[in-house]
Parts: sequence; C-alpha cells; structure tokens
Amino acid sequence: MLTILTGLSSAFSYAVSDLLSQHVTRKTRALIQVVWVLMTGVVIVLPVALLVDGLPSGGAEWRAAGFSALAGVVYFVAFACLLRALHVGDLGLISALNSLQGAYAVTIFVLLGAPLTPLLGGALALCAFGAVLTSVEGRAKTAKGAAWAFASGALFAGVMILYSYAGDISWLSQAAISRSVSLAVAVPAVLLTGGLAMPKGLRAKAVGAGALELCGLLLLTIALSLGPLTVAGVTTTQFGTFSVILGFTLLHERPRRHQWVGIACTIVGVSLLAAIV
Repeated sequence: MLTILTGLSSAFSYAVSDLLSQHVTRKTRALIQVVWVLMTGVVIVLPVALLVDGLPSGGAEWRAAGFSALAGVVYFVAFACLLRALHVGDLGLISALNSLQGAYAVTIFVLLGAPLTPLLGGALALCAFGAVLTSVEGRAKTAKGAAWAFASGALFAGVMILYSYAGDISWLSQAAISRSVSLAVAVPAVLLTGGLAMPKGLRAKAVGAGALELCGLLLLTIALSLGPLTVAGVTTTQFGTFSVILGFTLLHERPRRHQWVGIACTIVGVSLLAAIV
C-alpha cells in the first residue's frame, strides 16, 4: 500500500512540475530549464544527504552509488528529451508517448525476474492503459516531437531500472548522487549551446518546477526501494492522469469521453493493486 501511495505522490509532483516547465520552455530554451530544475534539486538535496548519510563506504555502497550516478546521466538525457518534445510538439501526443515509460519499465522488470501473478498483471495493464487513454487529448494536430517523446519514455524506464539496483544506499543518497551527476552533465551542455541565463519573470516557476521535480524523484526512489518493482513502475507514471485532473480543476479544461474512461481505468487499477499487494 505504501508503494502505491509514494508512487502516486511522485506522479502528482511530476505532473505539476511538468506544467510549470512547459510554460517556461515555451519562453526560453529547454536546456536552460533543465539546468535550473537540476540546480534547484542539488541545492536542496545534496547538503541534506551529506549530513544524514555521509559518503558511501564499502564495495556494495559504492556500486549502488555508481548505479545512481549512471541514472543521473540517463535522467539528464531523458528530461532534456521530454522538455524538447513539449517545446515543439502537441501536448496530448507527447504525454501519451512519454507515459509509455511505465509499460517499458514493467516489461523490463518482469523480464529481469520480478514476480507477476495474473491478477497483478491485469491490474498493472489496466493502470498502463488508463495512463495512455488519459494522456491522449484526441487527434494530434502535429507529429512534431514524437521521436523525442519516444526517446524520453524509454530513457525514463532505464532510470527506473538503474535505481532498482542502487538499494544499498538510501533513497536520499541516490537522489543526491544522481542529481549532482545530472547537473554536472547539463551545465557544460547548456554553456556550449548559448548560456544559462533565465529571464527574471520565469525564475520563480523554474525553481518551483525544480523543487517539485526533486520531490517526484525522491518519492520515486522510495517507491522503488519499497517494491514490488512492477507496482512502483506503473504508479509512478500516472502523471498523465493527474495532468488531466489538474487541467480540469485549475485550468477549466474539460476531458473528453475517452479520458474519463482512462481516469476510471486508473482508479480501478490502483484499487486492485491496493487490495492485492
């Protein structure tokens, strides 16, 4: 049950963060927002992790740190692909394609040996189906950004896999290491492509998106450490569902019929997971 709660909380944090980041990237370069999001995360989590956990010690912890560092590299590329997709493409199309990361992750987890009963498999499939239905706004006006979104979904699934092998260090250390490595890769990239200055009017939203993105990451690592991995993989990718709900309540958007079906599928799927896990 706790895995479901932390996974869904992670998805909600990511949904709000993505809404803020999309606004920023429409007015400046996507890579600049990537750096600001990562920088916010490092400033918050690195001092806390050093104070609470200190440096890794022993072979097992250093191996876990290595997996976290590699996750940071992949995360930077995945996040950059996502913001690039949102910058150039249709929101409904991009959300749908990126939400497939849950399906990718579950498939990989099962192939790696995670247990999958028929009932659990049905609940996971219902959640994944609901996430895709909810994220699709209808016939897309353009196919721009589709390749970036496919790449983002696949890479985010890879991040989940790498975090699952970093359990010998705390979720706090995992986040601190991965965020620091992501930032170390992002800063040279943005400097080589035009600088990292953020327009003054966008800074508050950029930092807010960064704080929420960090919250989503911390909750993601907690969900993965709690397991089962298959449940964590699907629940943490319900950001499409939350995006529709946020749009309905805050932006006065009205979901289409198939999106309401998707929300219902997600609720039923999560309820099944809560009952059987």
